[in-house]
Amino acid sequence: MARMSRAEVFDPGEVAVGHVFSRTVRRCFLMGDDPVSGKNFDHRKRWIEEYLQEETLGT
Repeated sequence: MARMSRAEVFDPGEVAVGHVFSRTVRRCFLMGDDPVSGKNFDHRKRWIEEYLQEETLGT
């Protein structure tokens, strides 16, 4: 079964948020503990939250 393209799933204004969800679903852990590598990525959480807030505000 072929995946739908990002353009078919998300409105262009939602791409940044969609990218974060997509990366997490594909086992590219952006936050928290990665059970495969055993690494913790909590240090990225604040950066990601700030980035998403800036994108939402359009700054």
